[in-house]
Amino acid sequence: MLTTPLRELSGQALWRYVSGAFYTVGGESDFRYLLPRILEVSIDDPGNANDPEIVLGKLRLANWDRWPIHERQAIEWFVDAWFELALSQDLAEADDDWVGESAESVLCGAARADLPLSHWLLRLLDPVAAPVLENLKERFPGQLSTFWEDAPTGFRELSAVLAEKQA
Repeated sequence: MLTTPLRELSGQALWRYVSGAFYTVGGESDFRYLLPRILEVSIDDPGNANDPEIVLGKLRLANWDRWPIHERQAIEWFVDAWFELALSQDLAEADDDWVGESAESVLCGAARADLPLSHWLLRLLDPVAAPVLENLKERFPGQLSTFWEDAPTGFRELSAVLAEKQA
């Protein structure tokens, strides 16, 4: 993978890498090199990308909390834009029977990266986001992403909002 120009790496090649990153293949420097393309494919070709929970969960393994502040901020801004995109997709797909789960996937991934969820959770309280919030409430707690198990702090943040809205 390191011999192929970054912009030419396919989603499938990156999918295989991300799936094993830090467990069976690669280290922090490889991940940091590939991350811009991994994130690009995650947005542009989600059908050939890993789920946001997996992609963003790798940040913790990459020790991203020790990266330079400008790199961490860039990732936080990216995740913010990714959440807004996912939320808008969920809302566009919402009908009486089904609401997408993309926003939850990004939230869970952000939680797995140890990002505080407060501003995204506030976004869910906006009346425009009501269908997504209702969907989360209906699926809470047993039908949410199983990746929340790896993000207990984020899950507590989410639970507080969902419990408050149910009361």
